[in-house]
Amino acid sequence: MISVIVPLAPSEDKWKALLPQLDSFPEGSEIILVTGIGEKLDTSPYENVRVVEGRKGRAGRMNCGADMARNELLWFLHADSQFEGDAIAQLVSAYTQEPDALYYFDLKFMDDGPKLVKLNEWLVRWRSNVLKMPFGDQGFAISKTLFLKLGGYREDIGYGEDYVLTWKMKQEGYPIKPIGTSIYSSARKYEKGGWGNVTLLHVALTFKQGWPEFWLWIRKRFL
Repeated sequence: MISVIVPLAPSEDKWKALLPQLDSFPEGSEIILVTGIGEKLDTSPYENVRVVEGRKGRAGRMNCGADMARNELLWFLHADSQFEGDAIAQLVSAYTQEPDALYYFDLKFMDDGPKLVKLNEWLVRWRSNVLKMPFGDQGFAISKTLFLKLGGYREDIGYGEDYVLTWKMKQEGYPIKPIGTSIYSSARKYEKGGWGNVTLLHVALTFKQGWPEFWLWIRKRFL
């Protein structure tokens, strides 16, 4: 059984296209849409969907969803995510074999951005599979017990709470593993902001945030 946690930005409506993809979940699974304070959503006719109010920021909303989750397997999804038909079966199979790991999907971009995002897909695959540094748009899945043990997502940082969680996994010696199938995300931000500008910004922020986490990993593992 799975608890899917979807943090929503103000006035977010992409979840309406996400819910039909989750119809084939195992019995007892649930979908938790985490909104801002006072936001109301109409999720009929989906009986396994819960709408809860979360704290400020994406990290706060995901942590609220995790706290309220009834199942042990947590799957964090962005509202605009799409995935392949065997994604759920692959996820359950991987988690069953090794519950104490952080799982992620291979990222592919939808056809709503520049063609150069195909290069980004390759770079994401290398970053995730070689460096073991996936990002949250790759559909993180983790046991609730392990997630809470790690302290959840940090709410005191302005960005990259998903990236910091992967570093926490590495620092504590837990595995980070690919599920073996793809998840799709929008490439609109590359169209709007310019492929080069957005790509360079992501690289710069990754290095800026990752450098102190890298040294913490060195101290914990080798010093």
